[in-house]
Amino acid sequence: MAAANDESVINIDGLDLEDKLKWLKEILENGRERFGQLEANGSLVTFIDKLAEQKIISSFNKKNLDKLKEQSEIVEELHRILPTKGWDNFKKARDILYEIFPHFKDEGIWDEDKVDDLPVLSIKYSSVSEDTLAVEHDGATATTAQDADDVDGLFSTTSRAPSEPSKSEPARSRSDFSALPSYSMTNRRHKGICLIINNELYDKARTAHKDFKDRRGSSKDADSIKEIFSKLGFYVESQKNLTKSKMDKLVDMMVNFQGLNTYSCFVAVFLSHGENECLNCVDGQDKKIDDIINAFKGDNCPALNGIPKWFIIQACRGKDFNYEVSIQHDAPGDEGHDVERQSDKPISIPACADFYISYATAPGYYSFRNINEGSWFINDLCKVLREYSHKEDVNTMMTRVNRNVALGRVVASEFGYRRQMPCHVNMLTSALYLCNVRQSQI
Repeated sequence: MAAANDESVINIDGLDLEDKLKWLKEILENGRERFGQLEANGSLVTFIDKLAEQKIISSFNKKNLDKLKEQSEIVEELHRILPTKGWDNFKKARDILYEIFPHFKDEGIWDEDKVDDLPVLSIKYSSVSEDTLAVEHDGATATTAQDADDVDGLFSTTSRAPSEPSKSEPARSRSDFSALPSYSMTNRRHKGICLIINNELYDKARTAHKDFKDRRGSSKDADSIKEIFSKLGFYVESQKNLTKSKMDKLVDMMVNFQGLNTYSCFVAVFLSHGENECLNCVDGQDKKIDDIINAFKGDNCPALNGIPKWFIIQACRGKDFNYEVSIQHDAPGDEGHDVERQSDKPISIPACADFYISYATAPGYYSFRNINEGSWFINDLCKVLREYSHKEDVNTMMTRVNRNVALGRVVASEFGYRRQMPCHVNMLTSALYLCNVRQSQI
C-alpha cells in the first residue's frame, strides 16, 4: 500500500497536478515485468487501437508502435509514451487495459496502491535570515583526527576586503549586447521552474557506518534560493534529504514531467556533500553529476530543447584546499582572433546546447559553508542576483560571484589562507537574462 509522509494512503486524485504526475512513471514501472509478459496478439493490438481512438496516444505514436515487430520493443515504447500523457489519460488507459485483460485488474497491475512512496513535490517560498559564526566545508569527512565529528573551531574565520577593491561600474544597457540574441522568458506559458534539492541530514549514512556529517547552515542556502527565484517569477519545487533511490526517481520524474514544455527556463540547485564529480546522497551513496545533467540533454529531454538549463551545484569536488597566491602581471602576447562561421539559420542544435553549469568550487577542491549564513558560493550568488538580475545576464553575474568569492572570502589556517574559486561551464547559445530589462531591482 502506498504511504505518504504523514498518511497511510495517498489519494492521487486529490493531489495537485505536479504531485499526480510524479506517480505515473513509478506506477508503470511497477507493472512493467507483468505487462511485458503479454503476447503480441490481437488483444495487444486492440489495446493500442483503443488508446489511439480515445486520443490517449497520438497518430504519430501509433504509427511508431505499428512499425515495431518485437514484443519487448512495443512494451518499451508504451512505457516511454504513457508517462508523457498525464494522470487523467493514464487512468483512461488503465480502464482500457482492465477491459481487455481483466486479470490485470485482479493482479493490481498499474494500481497506485501497489507502489512505494515517492517524495512529494510542493511549491514553497521562504524568507532569508542571516547570522555568522563558524565555517565548515562540504566534503563528507572532517579534515583532522582531532575533529573527526565536527570541523567547527578547526579554522578561524577571517573577513578581509578583496585584494583589489571593487569599482562601481555603470550598468550596461541591453543594446550593448545587440550582436548576441537573448533567450525569451515569455515564449512559453510559464517563465521558469526551479528545482531545489537540499541534502542536509546524513544520519542514514552514519547508520550505514559512513563518515558523513550533517550540513549545518544548508537550510539558509535553500531559503535564499527559494526567495530569489520566487521573486523572479519562477515556480519553486523543493526536496530535502534524498537517498540515492529517491534522487534517481526525482530526476526521472522531472525529465518526464508532462508540463515541462510550458516553462521558458529550467533551473536545478543541488546543495549536498560531494566528491569526485559526484553528489553524496543522504544514505551515503553517490549520484554522478554527469548522469543528472545528461538526463536533461536534448536527446533525453526534448521538452527543454532550445530552453536554457542552469544547474547550480553547491558541493565539494575533492579534498584539496585552494591556498592563496600572489598575483603577477601577464606578459604581453599575441591576441587571439575570433572566427565567426557565417551560415544559414541552423535547423538543429547539439544535444548538450543551452546548458549553464555553476560549480561552487573548481575540480578537486573543497567548498566552504558557514553554519549560520550558509555556503560562501550560494550566499554571494543570491546577493548578486538581488542586485544585478534586473540588468545583467547570468554569465556576467557569475563572473561577479567568482570575484566576490575568490577575492572577498578567506579562511585562515596554520598552513596559510584558504580560498575558494567557483567555476562555470557555459554551453548557452544566447544571453540568459532572468528579468525584463526594465524590471526594478528584486
